[in-house]
Amino acid sequence: MTRQAWLDGVWILLGMVPTLSLILLLIDAEHGLALTSLGSTAVLLFCYPEHEGLRPSAILITHLAGALIGFGLLHSIGSNAWSMALGVALIAVLMKAANMMHPPAGANPLIVLNVKPGLAFLLDPLLLALGIAMLGVFVWSRLRPGPEPKPRWPMRWSP
Repeated sequence: MTRQAWLDGVWILLGMVPTLSLILLLIDAEHGLALTSLGSTAVLLFCYPEHEGLRPSAILITHLAGALIGFGLLHSIGSNAWSMALGVALIAVLMKAANMMHPPAGANPLIVLNVKPGLAFLLDPLLLALGIAMLGVFVWSRLRPGPEPKPRWPMRWSP
C-alpha cells in the first residue's frame, strides 16, 4: 500500500465514521437495519465523491423513488418475492430512463417491502439520513488536506 493510499484510507475513515455514527444516533433504532442502502451510498460518497451517480439530485430522487415504489407495491400487491423483484426492476428502469444511476437506491423497494414502515419512513430515517450524509461529505470534501485540485462533493448539483 502506498503512502497516499494509506492517507486516503485514513481520511475516508475520518469522514465516514462520524457521519454514519451521527446518522445512527439520530434515527430511530428500529430503522438501523432498514437503512442498508445508506451504507453503500456512504461508501460511494466518501470513496468516489466525483462519481456521476452522486449528484445530490440523483441521490435524493432515486432513494425517494425507490422507497415510493416499495410503498406502492406494498399497498397494491403486498410483500412477496414477485413484488420485491418488480420493485428493484422498476427503480432500475426509472434510474436508467432518468439518467440518474445511483445503485444503492435499488435496495429501497426491498427495505420497504421487508420492514413495512409507515410513510413517515420517508422523512425519518430516509431523508434525515441522506441529508446528514450529504452534509457530512460536503464538509469533509472541503477539509481534505493535500495539494489542489481536491475532489469536492458535489461535482454538480443536478443533471
